[in-house]
Amino acid sequence: MQATITIILREIFCDPALQPRVEGIDADHVRELEAVRETWPALKVVLQDDRYVLVDGFHRFAAAQNLGLEQVPVEVLEAPADGDLAGLAFALNAAHGKPLTLSDRRAFAARLLRAHPDWSDREIGRRAGLVQPTVARVREELERQAAIAPAELRKGRDGRSYPAAGKPAGGTGLAAVLAPLNEALERLVTPSERIAQRNLVRYLERLAVALEEQSELAGFETIAAGAEACRAVLGAEKAEELGERLGWSARNILDVAIALSYRDEPS
Repeated sequence: MQATITIILREIFCDPALQPRVEGIDADHVRELEAVRETWPALKVVLQDDRYVLVDGFHRFAAAQNLGLEQVPVEVLEAPADGDLAGLAFALNAAHGKPLTLSDRRAFAARLLRAHPDWSDREIGRRAGLVQPTVARVREELERQAAIAPAELRKGRDGRSYPAAGKPAGGTGLAAVLAPLNEALERLVTPSERIAQRNLVRYLERLAVALEEQSELAGFETIAAGAEACRAVLGAEKAEELGERLGWSARNILDVAIALSYRDEPS
C-alpha cells in the first residue's frame, strides 16, 4: 500500500463488474455521501495496465461525479497476485462502509464456486462472509443448474485436498426403540470406565448432529447474523456471557476434533 495521493477523477477507471452489490449503486446512499464530503476516506485503486482501477469507494466515486469534483484522494494498492480484482473489491467493501447484503454475499460465493468448484465450502464461506451450510446450499443450487460439476475432493485454505463431507444419518426406527434396552444391558455387563467412555462418545455424536442442524436454522446465514440475533434477544451483556460460554465449550470440542485428525477443511 502506498501513501494517499491526489489524482484527477477522470483518470480513475470504474468497472461496474467489480461493484460487489447485487442491486448496484444506491442513489440514496450517494446523496447522503454528497452531504458529508469532508468525512470521506480515500478511494482505493489498483494501478493496472497504466490506469487506476477502482476497487473500493464506488458510492464515493459516484458522489464525486455528482459534485463535479476534479480531484480526489486515493490509496494505490498492490494488485493481488492472482489478478482477481473482483475478489479484492469484495473483501474491501465487506470490511467497512455500506454493509453488503446476504444476496451480495451469496452472489460472491456463487462467483467463487464457478471459478473454483474444488474449493471447500469453509474456504468459500471465509471469503464471502457466510456460514458453511449457506455455501453448501449455493453449491447444491449451482450443481442442480449444471453450472458447476460436483467435486468429490475439496481444496482447503492450506492447499490440501479433502473428501467432501456428508451428513450422517440420524438414529431412527427399530434402533431408536431398542436403544434404552441396550443401554440397560450394557450397564449390567460393562465396566464403569467403559460406560463413562461410551456416554461421552454418545454425547459427542449427539452434539455433532445438533451442530450440523445449523443448515436448518432460519436466519443463520452469516456469522454476523448469529451474533446479532443473540444481542437482539439477550441484550449486550447476556450475549457477551453466552459468547464466553460458547467459546470455552467449543474450544474443548475443537481440541477433541483435532485429536481425531480434523484439519478444519473437510467441506
